[in-house]
Amino acid sequence: MITAQPALELKGEMLMLNILRLQEVDIDLIEEALQQKRDEAPLFFVQSPVVVDCSSLSEEQGKQLDLRALRRLLVKMDFVPIGLRNLSNAMLAASMTAGWNVLRASPKQSSNQAAVIDPPPKHATTTDPISEQEQVKETTTTEPVSEDQADKLAENINQSTVQKKGLTINRPIRSGQQIYAKNGDLVILSQTSAGSEVMADGSIHVYGPLRGRVLAGVKGDKRARIFCRSLEAELIVIAGCYQLLDESKTELKGKPAMIHLEDDKLIIESIA
Repeated sequence: MITAQPALELKGEMLMLNILRLQEVDIDLIEEALQQKRDEAPLFFVQSPVVVDCSSLSEEQGKQLDLRALRRLLVKMDFVPIGLRNLSNAMLAASMTAGWNVLRASPKQSSNQAAVIDPPPKHATTTDPISEQEQVKETTTTEPVSEDQADKLAENINQSTVQKKGLTINRPIRSGQQIYAKNGDLVILSQTSAGSEVMADGSIHVYGPLRGRVLAGVKGDKRARIFCRSLEAELIVIAGCYQLLDESKTELKGKPAMIHLEDDKLIIESIA
């Protein structure tokens, strides 16, 4: 007896989502704030899924928010609107007529929440991509690591394009965290977890297992490189050119590796 093949497979999977937490309902102010975020990392937000969180809006603000205009704005800016969450009762009916999906309310502290885009209140200034809570420090050099493989990484760092400013992080990057090193390289002296996301305008150096998503040269620098002691990333991106590790033919999964661009193709090489 021949067993029929199932028509589909349904399974749960952790995805990285951008959370747009609204603090204003003026569409022009929201567009201005989103454009500032896009200017910081123009390649990252292209076709990026986004959930709109309305928990910071008052009942009156919820009534004033033009949900149709908000959806048109997100589509125009190349976001992929997934749905709304944490709505007031007054917003529920309006959200359905505007064509939005309504998601279940979020927990108070979500461990798998990704980038949170907080449009600033009127006249507010934008903050640095890395907050003080991220406990990162600016650096112009890379601290040495004693292991042999780390020494090899350090040699490659010296050979790569090192910019004047960078960020060094000496702790693990947890699932759901997003780190962005603006105008420089990112050096992580520990590991990155599955479900995390690390980005840099320059190169990225990880002195431990590299998991999650990694995006180097996010402003289009094709000279950017990625170095790691154990290549386990879900998604690899350099200057907009991307590769899913599961779809690559590399034999370097779980091994020290360097990734760079060559003729707009990602090349994965051993540094063991």
